[in-house]
Amino acid sequence: MYEVFLLPRAEKQLSKIRERDLLVALRRCLREVSVQPFRKSKVGSLTKVYGHGFNYGGTAYRVAYLIDTKKKVIHVIGLGSHEGFREEIKRGFD
Repeated sequence: MYEVFLLPRAEKQLSKIRERDLLVALRRCLREVSVQPFRKSKVGSLTKVYGHGFNYGGTAYRVAYLIDTKKKVIHVIGLGSHEGFREEIKRGFD
């Protein structure tokens, strides 16, 4: 099992979420990522960024993360609704 850390950008995005059930769904998603980090696909052309998603209230949400296999750590770089998510993550790498 990998340890999960939120980078400052992801922390800020998380702090904007006020709905309790959405936070529970997000925590469940992060738990799934910590157990099987390589299970999901990579984010577009960003070869080292992985993405994991879940649905809540009819909306698709995504979590983008980097994996450090040596330290068994996952660094969450972003989270949010699926709409425009890939482009937002790419902007963070420019």
